[in-house]
Amino acid sequence: MSDWREPWLRAGERVAEQYGRHYGEPADALPTPALVVDVDALQRNLGVMVAALDGQTARLRPHTKVQKSPDIALMQVATGAIGVTVASVWEAAAMAAAGVTDILIANQIVPADKVSAAAALAAHAALTVAADDPRNIDALSAAASGAGTEIGVLVELDVGMGRCGARSAEGLLRLAERVHAAPGLRLKGIQAYEGHCMSVPDRDTRARMATEAMAKATSALALLRREGLPASTLSGGGTGTYDITGRNPEVTELQAGSYAFMDAFHGRLVPEFEVSLTVISTVVARHRDTVILDAGRKSIGIDYVLPPMLGHDYAARFYAEEHALFDVDERFGADVGDRVHLVSGYAPTTVNLYDAIFAVSGGQVVSVWPVFPRGPGHGGFLTSLQRG
Repeated sequence: MSDWREPWLRAGERVAEQYGRHYGEPADALPTPALVVDVDALQRNLGVMVAALDGQTARLRPHTKVQKSPDIALMQVATGAIGVTVASVWEAAAMAAAGVTDILIANQIVPADKVSAAAALAAHAALTVAADDPRNIDALSAAASGAGTEIGVLVELDVGMGRCGARSAEGLLRLAERVHAAPGLRLKGIQAYEGHCMSVPDRDTRARMATEAMAKATSALALLRREGLPASTLSGGGTGTYDITGRNPEVTELQAGSYAFMDAFHGRLVPEFEVSLTVISTVVARHRDTVILDAGRKSIGIDYVLPPMLGHDYAARFYAEEHALFDVDERFGADVGDRVHLVSGYAPTTVNLYDAIFAVSGGQVVSVWPVFPRGPGHGGFLTSLQRG
């Protein structure tokens, strides 16, 4: 094998070789901690999101930074997603290697090695990136022109996060004009992520804030169109605002991703989705009403909310590196050696700790899905892509 996909395909083969022996086993026989997804609950979650967007202008472009799984991404495309959203160029390459053909990198692509990798990847998939800096736009243009490819660009507008994005509609217009004039680039529209609204617990307040944020985006989009610029796309939204931003008639793409797995953080915001992703953990000690599990910070994401036990109302006392401590009472029947399922506090930082997800149906392992790429950088993968 000598094509650009080789590193990704080898990674999948390594995971199958390492974990394939667990096919057909009961999930509760897996070595712990184990990352598992209930395939049936996952499919139901995908169906709920598809039904929610039925008849809306917005089409689903799920953010796969949550799962880092091309297998799940392909399931999402098969159930109606127009493509996927990713956070990095190596995530994009992994999705393209698996056969996903339409990919948005909802992030700025800097520095030069990533820019050149994006230009190379654009030969293998319809690739769009976000941009908010004229120097970055020029670098993308030079790389795409040099590679003989075309990169789609969403100019990013800050609608309240104070992170990336032009700070005004006029600044956005200047960036859009630069993209439109740049060889090798195609202006597609605007990215506007209202992430500052996602964690607001009160739904009415969240809806008001998200509506105000997206009003800034729709106003800016109208400005681009008045100036004669091709701006057909308005991309944004997340799981916490899927039923708000997703119903805005000007929004064309919804980037929700956590809905597929759900976690303790999002479960408080949109309870209509099921928990499909859990970490199986073993009780390693019990001292009266204190239970100690073998899954700690190195096994489960504790961001925003301490991970609870699935099906129990006990609050975690503490998460150490290798252990979780829970205070329980006489209702808790598990003892040393028994298994419990933990719901991640935050799914994206949980998945990134593992190299495989055990897909489970009816309590049995039916598949093992590679998690890749993991971590902050994969230089070898980028080199392969550029050479391919």
